[in-house]
Amino acid sequence: MKYVGIQTQIWRNNRNSVLLLCMFPVIILGMIFATIVVLDFFGALCSIVEGGCPADHATHMKYGIMHWPEVWEAFKTVLPYTLQIVGVWFIIAYCANTAIIRHTTHAKPLERKENLRVYNIVENLCIAGGIEMPQINIVQDNGLNAFASGIDIPSFTITLTTGLIEKLNDAELAAVVGHELTHIKNRDTRLMVVCIVFVGIFSTIQTVSIKLLSVMLRGPRSRSRNRRGGGSGGVIIIFALILLVIWSTIGYIFSWFTRLAISRSREYVADAGGAELCGDPLALASALKKISDYPGLDSVRRNDVAQLYIIHPDEEFDNDMKLKGWIAKANIMFCTHPDTPERIRILEQF
Repeated sequence: MKYVGIQTQIWRNNRNSVLLLCMFPVIILGMIFATIVVLDFFGALCSIVEGGCPADHATHMKYGIMHWPEVWEAFKTVLPYTLQIVGVWFIIAYCANTAIIRHTTHAKPLERKENLRVYNIVENLCIAGGIEMPQINIVQDNGLNAFASGIDIPSFTITLTTGLIEKLNDAELAAVVGHELTHIKNRDTRLMVVCIVFVGIFSTIQTVSIKLLSVMLRGPRSRSRNRRGGGSGGVIIIFALILLVIWSTIGYIFSWFTRLAISRSREYVADAGGAELCGDPLALASALKKISDYPGLDSVRRNDVAQLYIIHPDEEFDNDMKLKGWIAKANIMFCTHPDTPERIRILEQF
């Protein structure tokens, strides 16, 4: 298998990043619009729009009658606030991603004088591949693992565990570094940050909605108001929260499976690019075998960070179950990484 079209892959990843960025607010606004439509369908919208119900209150409260002028007016009212909140939220999460990863993994910068061997390997591969020299971080962990991160040239980073550096020979270490440099050159790291933030916001909306709904359903005050006949506003809020939980769950599932599919495909491309960059696909196959035996990084319990690793520790446990046939294929659909034996098999066919 010959790895070709690296510029095409860079263009595709940049295109996918833009598409995801555009798709995210579209889905969020679609959720809000659908909620407004459903509220109007059940005659609850006029109770919450500015100005209250129109003169023909009975007609507007009637079940199953749509009032599109009120629907569009309500949507236009919430549109700017939604875009502002989502935009600020995304920018903060996007820019803070590198610091979050470093804090979560307890990674520390590796100085040249501390390990000249690692620096020489990274520099030589950067020169050979025409890649900007990234930062090099190290994690004190006996396990074998590595990952690339960053959103632009100043923040691009390769992180290696001490176990990986100590237990791989030069050829194997160069192959792993080549794999991570390919992620950087292809801008996979930026694309995955977009995917992680994309899924995380839906997850947060879902969690907050469920908690608010739980408070509304269990709150003694809302019950007493309902008994006094003044709880129509509370019922509408509960109804809106239920809708928000449903839409956010759908958005979360969609974005989650999209993230998994992108993550798996980028690993195959990085394997091919790393094998070509170091010139020794068998060295990368050998490194993957060693890493799969003990991927380490057990202290990191965040799946959004673990999906950046060259091998996901938890998914290696699943692969050891030796699933067969359609069950194995279904299992891979829920994984961030392709099956390691399959990656090794492909590398050995170069």
